[in-house]
Amino acid sequence: MAATPVVSFRKQAEIRTPTVQPGETSAISPLLDLAILQTSAKGAYVYRFDRAAGDAALAAFVGPAPEEKGYAPVREAASIHWNRKTPVVLRSHAASDWRFSRFPEFQNGRFDGIVSVPLLDSGDAVGLTNFCLKGDEPLSAGALSFLMNLSLPLGALLVASALRDQLQKAHQELADRKVFERAKGILQARFGWTEEEAYLRIRRLSRRNRMPMRTIAELVIESGADLPAEAFSQ
Repeated sequence: MAATPVVSFRKQAEIRTPTVQPGETSAISPLLDLAILQTSAKGAYVYRFDRAAGDAALAAFVGPAPEEKGYAPVREAASIHWNRKTPVVLRSHAASDWRFSRFPEFQNGRFDGIVSVPLLDSGDAVGLTNFCLKGDEPLSAGALSFLMNLSLPLGALLVASALRDQLQKAHQELADRKVFERAKGILQARFGWTEEEAYLRIRRLSRRNRMPMRTIAELVIESGADLPAEAFSQ
């Protein structure tokens, strides 16, 4: 059997696949930076509520990065804060408090205290920000007031960010659909397959090589007439 281009597919996919960490780019981050500068907080972690999924996802942060697993949605603690509209201030022992112990920023004893501010938009809690403190560092009344007053502006930015993410997702889905249609058309023309068979072949190659279907479709378009049928065999 002739050699297939699967290996070259994988190499090309590795070159084109970026690594993106949550919270690296956000309109929220400058406001978090300001909060850190204006107060004794050592870290700020913004969570967006997803009531349908029953969790809270990390949307942005400034300070020590959570462990890799910290990027996963927080489920157990999320519902505790969904209807909270007033801040919670703990000078110490926040890591052992039942309301905050499951948040990733409190793992490994990184922080002792917290100012947890619910983020409001049109009167509803849409998320929360945990401003984290170390040791017994003083937090002035002015600094505390500053953090509490971030509830509305951060809430508005969080909602705007969610809407932008939804719009980007819709655009991405449309772009993906166009790529899939073009790739399927190439396979149909070259091998005489039906549209459904072309789709199933792309999906099979995607699963076999653990690559996104979008990547396989793009490589099909790039390879065009050079593709042997063996590349899509079972």
